[in-house]
Amino acid sequence: MMTTVVVFGGAGFLGRRLVHCLLAEGMTVRVAVRHPDPARIELRSIGFDRVTVVPADVPDQASVAAAIAGAHAVVKASFV
Repeated sequence: MMTTVVVFGGAGFLGRRLVHCLLAEGMTVRVAVRHPDPARIELRSIGFDRVTVVPADVPDQASVAAAIAGAHAVVKASFV
């Protein structure tokens, strides 16, 4: 069974490095960001086409619940 990790802020400076390490370990990575389209373009441009990008805003509990559903681990690498 693949381990799924959700990274909030995974398109940012630190988050991208963490996503790279998680992918290298063979994990399934879901990146949760407020604005998914620019993040998706950014991540794919640096070769992260195996990453799923989902919309989530930390103050919005419903979007966070949807983003982390079924995940084995959650990392918050976002600023706010």
